[in-house]
Amino acid sequence: MSPAFLRRCVLGLGLLALFALLAPVRAAVVEIGEPAPPLKGTLLSGDKFDLADYRGKVVLVNFFSSFCKGCAYEIGTLETYLEKYRDQGFDILVIGVDRPQDRSRVANMLTTYNLQGAMASDLDECGFERSYPTPTAFVVDREGIVREKMWGAKTLPRMRELLAPYLQKP
Repeated sequence: MSPAFLRRCVLGLGLLALFALLAPVRAAVVEIGEPAPPLKGTLLSGDKFDLADYRGKVVLVNFFSSFCKGCAYEIGTLETYLEKYRDQGFDILVIGVDRPQDRSRVANMLTTYNLQGAMASDLDECGFERSYPTPTAFVVDREGIVREKMWGAKTLPRMRELLAPYLQKP
């Protein structure tokens, strides 16, 4: 083997090692039927939240963007469903995946629809991905188990169909 070939091999191995070290660490994939991953942070209201504290409720964890047409379409549906089923133990956490400089857009949208939420950039702990194609939502049952994953805008009939089995008390 020539010295030039050996140098190229060593350089190539060094670059592979460097790429392996610099590769982003991805969050664990959220699995249906498994416990919900950790989700903690600060709501746009300034209050701290922890998904684990919602145990005993059915929670829709909804990733959205204030620039997303599907999100704008569904946000009124989310508010309507929450108002109707809150007394049965239903709650919603909206996670805005917008850029931090768009925080006021997210806050304005959520305040308009009486929904609580946080910016993905403000999360202290997140076992979910910090960004999904929007809207994407996860249904977490009363025991803290992820039961459904939904992509796209949710209509009221679709929400009823997916959430009704989890809202019924045992």
